[in-house]
Amino acid sequence: IKVPSAYWLDTKSKIRGEGTKTMEGILKDAAAKSPPQLVTFIVYDLPNRDCHAKASNGEICCAYLTDGSGRCDYNAPGDCAAGVEEYKSQYIDEIVSVLQEYHDKVPIVLVIEPDSLPNLSTNRADARCGNSATVAAYKTGITYAVQRIGEMAPGASIYLDAGHGGWLGWKNNMQDFVLTIQGLGVAQH
Repeated sequence: IKVPSAYWLDTKSKIRGEGTKTMEGILKDAAAKSPPQLVTFIVYDLPNRDCHAKASNGEICCAYLTDGSGRCDYNAPGDCAAGVEEYKSQYIDEIVSVLQEYHDKVPIVLVIEPDSLPNLSTNRADARCGNSATVAAYKTGITYAVQRIGEMAPGASIYLDAGHGGWLGWKNNMQDFVLTIQGLGVAQH
C-alpha cells in the first residue's frame, strides 16, 4: 500500500542532496514522474522551536545553555538576532533556492512551522514561550519564511498552521492568535 505523507524539514541537512531523504532529492524524483506528483513539506526549524513541550527541540537557538549540551536556553532574553539570521540565511534561503528550481514543475505545499504561532497565543505565561527572544524568533522567522517563499517561489502553496479548536477554542486564545497573524503582514502570500 502506498500512502502519501509529508516530509519534515526539521534540520538544515534535509534540504539539499540526492535521494529521497532530502527536499532537493524528493523534488527531483517528483519532477521525473508524469504527471509530477504533489509534494508536501513541513518547514520546522525555528530558533527556540517547540518552546512549550520541548519534545522536538530544534538545532537553531536564540541562546544556548552554558553546559555545552548545545540545547536552547529558553529563558535568555533578547531579540534572537543571531538565531533569526541563521534561520534566514542557512535554512529558509536554502529552501527557497531549491524551490526556485521546482516550484513551476512540481505541485508543492509547504506547512510553515506547525504549532509555533499557536504556542505563542496559548503559552505566553510560560517563560520559554513568552520571553522576548522566542517571541521575536517566531514572529520574525515566520514572517520571513512566508514572504520569501511567496515572493521567490509563487508556484508553491503555503499553509500557515493555526493549531486546532481544542487548543485555540477559548476566546482569549483565538483573539491573541488572530492579532498575531494580522501583525505578521503575510496575508497577500
